[in-house]
Amino acid sequence: MVQPRAPFKVILAGGKTGGHVFPAIAMAKEFKRRFPRSKVVFVGTKDGLESKIVPKQGFKLVFIQARGLKRRASPANLMLPYYVLKSLYQSLRILNEERPDLVVGTGGYVSFPVVFSAGLKNIPTLIQEQNSYPGVSTRLLALLVDRVCLSYLSSIQYFLTKGKLRVIGNPVREDLVSANRNEALEKFNLNPSKKTIFIFGGSQGAHAVNQTVLDGLDSFSENWQLLWQTGENDFAMVSERVGEKKIKCVVFPFIEDMRYAYAASDLVVSRAGALTLAEITTCGKPSLLIPYPFATADHQRYNAEVLEKEGAAQIILQEDLTSQNLAQKLSSLLSDEERLERMGKQSKKMGKPDSVALLVNEMEKLLRKGRHRSVDSNELQPPVKDCWGSHEI
Repeated sequence: MVQPRAPFKVILAGGKTGGHVFPAIAMAKEFKRRFPRSKVVFVGTKDGLESKIVPKQGFKLVFIQARGLKRRASPANLMLPYYVLKSLYQSLRILNEERPDLVVGTGGYVSFPVVFSAGLKNIPTLIQEQNSYPGVSTRLLALLVDRVCLSYLSSIQYFLTKGKLRVIGNPVREDLVSANRNEALEKFNLNPSKKTIFIFGGSQGAHAVNQTVLDGLDSFSENWQLLWQTGENDFAMVSERVGEKKIKCVVFPFIEDMRYAYAASDLVVSRAGALTLAEITTCGKPSLLIPYPFATADHQRYNAEVLEKEGAAQIILQEDLTSQNLAQKLSSLLSDEERLERMGKQSKKMGKPDSVALLVNEMEKLLRKGRHRSVDSNELQPPVKDCWGSHEI
């Protein structure tokens, strides 16, 4: 088979939240590991998390002015057609300037115009869908792109074209399981003799979760301690109020090195974003999930139900979330060592630590198929062999 040229150039489009940014970074790093002379360019927005995270990782980042549809009635939606057209124009300009061999979308409204434009230009394209219930953009783009990589087998039913689908899982950071518990507890100045609850609501925080935890602190056991990522908006409020409480709380606005947070935790309390659940299962942690009720098509609830069905997690819907209910659930779980252990084992079974390698396998297949140019034999490394985590449909 004739191989594509090297070095390759790949565009990764996706942003706004960590759930879209960190999978893209994981894929970019693995791709660069296999093809050191290749170039990876990110496309994002100036107001997304990618503007802070991607440059720190050493990758080029270019911006488009994309906006998503507001789920509630908003005057801002009147400007949506303008921003759609503008983002498509900007995407086409970027594609003409960068001339990528492959375009990968990892979700968020920034990925749609870039992937759509690449499809129109007959550039090989791949979508990495993180949620169990795929969004409208993914289902529409699936008709145009070359490959759709899914995270859950249950997602297959939502697509008309099955031949493009691969069930691979969500990519997580390569060093996620590299920390040990004692090292992590020492890093956060936590007590090894107490149960550690890791609370976070994703990269942007979750105000409803933060407020409920604050209201319930007086009823929490003193044998517990909290490691708490609040998000930037609630950090000052939470920091001030926890100082008055007996239970120990170590509070951060954002934890970038999550390996230590998971290593320290006995139980994770979080939203049910796709990346969060991929990290939880990779680390084999039991969890209490509070799906964000306003997520597109209620996809967080679908994500959480997959784990609950397998016995890896319990769910509290936000409509049922009270400080009393939360305290009771925590007490029930943390007082039952055998139950926590079973949940952790089920969680670990659901983890797919090879997802990054499998996704880059798919990227490489498209590059091999899509370009009929010679390649430096020293540039190509043998791809990681597909394992049980990759399902061709």
